[in-house]
Amino acid sequence: MPIVLAAIDRPPSHSQLVYERLKQVLQNGGVSGGSLLSEADLARQLGVSTTPVHEAVVRLASEGFVEALPRRGVRVVHLAPRDIAEIFELREALEVEVVRLAVTRASNQDLSALHEFVASGQEALDRDDYHAFNQTDVALHDALAGAAGNRRLQQSINDLRVWVQRIRHAAAEQHFGPPSRPAKALAEHKQLVRAVQRRDAPTAENLIRKHISSLKDEILEHMSTHHIDFI
Repeated sequence: MPIVLAAIDRPPSHSQLVYERLKQVLQNGGVSGGSLLSEADLARQLGVSTTPVHEAVVRLASEGFVEALPRRGVRVVHLAPRDIAEIFELREALEVEVVRLAVTRASNQDLSALHEFVASGQEALDRDDYHAFNQTDVALHDALAGAAGNRRLQQSINDLRVWVQRIRHAAAEQHFGPPSRPAKALAEHKQLVRAVQRRDAPTAENLIRKHISSLKDEILEHMSTHHIDFI
């Protein structure tokens, strides 16, 4: 009979912590495309040696977030219109599957709880608090993904979120969309939740497609009109 060993609890390595911190900064729009980063400067700010910073940067580069420039440092990758279109096309495909599975698999209790996120979104909108609204938006999509009951699908959405959030923060800061965009998004959330709770898969899938593609179209149209080559 094979021996069964319990895993040894260890705190996360410095490399892992640096990786997570840098990835969070990228997701929150803390640095824009084309920004040059110095590993030595990052190490100084984080209070660690350059070794874990270099290891984290190598990992981020392998995932496509940054690129190493010989003798110049590290550059945050640009997101051109084609990149943005691809990211939203992938997100649409994943979210449509989430909705399809949630309608089929979710319990009535899970679906009833979706109203809480819509209510929180309305409260944030009433306060004109975009940050809070964005958080409730993410929470709603997370709840739908959880209700779908597919862990790998949920992980794929989480992995893609770094890109999506980076685009959304850039769009908000540079006013890519109309001021009414959050209100429009909330209205779309309300329609989507009602359709999912009715277990009306065709309507829900159509709504999630429009919800995601409309933001993509607004961003790409703004970039084209204002001759913005990348973010």
